[in-house]
Amino acid sequence: MTAPPRLRARLPMPPAVPITPLIDIVFLLLVFFMLVTNFLNPSIDLSLPESTTAQVNDEKSITVAISADGQVAVDDIPVAWSELTGRLRERAPAVRIVRVRADEMTRHREVVRAFDCIRAAGLTSIALEAEKPAADATEN
Repeated sequence: MTAPPRLRARLPMPPAVPITPLIDIVFLLLVFFMLVTNFLNPSIDLSLPESTTAQVNDEKSITVAISADGQVAVDDIPVAWSELTGRLRERAPAVRIVRVRADEMTRHREVVRAFDCIRAAGLTSIALEAEKPAADATEN
């Protein structure tokens, strides 16, 4: 007769946290926030005036947008008027031109105020942006 096989005593496994589902959730949240931030538009809603002589300028520039109600943004990031000169001064060494995008209903004093801030930041090349009219509007 043969001896019965010995039963090994099994040691209890240490508790483990399943990491794979946690990694999946983190990646899903990352993708969700990346998609959501692409659809958010923090810029100011503008209706630019039309100009038949508008030209395209692709130089590296800073864009200062002014809405009809006087809100201002630098490169689509809203800023307070008191911060405008400082923001422009930070970016001044890297650019040559400042583009001012003012809504067609913006008051003249707001545009002049933006020009003052731009010049106080040490920038002197300023361009006003406008839209070319639609082709059918120029024929009438």
